[in-house]
Amino acid sequence: MCKDCGCGSTGHAHQQVFNVPGMMCSNCENTVKTAVLGLPGVMAADVDLKSKDVTISYDSNKVNADAIKEAIDATGFEVASVSEATHAHEKGGLMGTLKRMFK
Repeated sequence: MCKDCGCGSTGHAHQQVFNVPGMMCSNCENTVKTAVLGLPGVMAADVDLKSKDVTISYDSNKVNADAIKEAIDATGFEVASVSEATHAHEKGGLMGTLKRMFK
């Protein structure tokens, strides 16, 4: 559980943004999402076609960024860059609610 907000994020959960400039349509989106969601440890993949970014949440104990990049590259799309995503803390977590109440 995240100590800041209680959102359920663990120390092993990572979020990274993979820029895939070749994605143009929903078929491209589905191809990339299917490839990464099939990897053990990948919890979520959100595609933004406008920015050509895929934000992937994964358990670093089960998979790493290199394996995710390889899975995307294997679909025929090329990953141009990988960057860290910022953790968007949830406001609804129990721990976060309690911390806000007793500040």
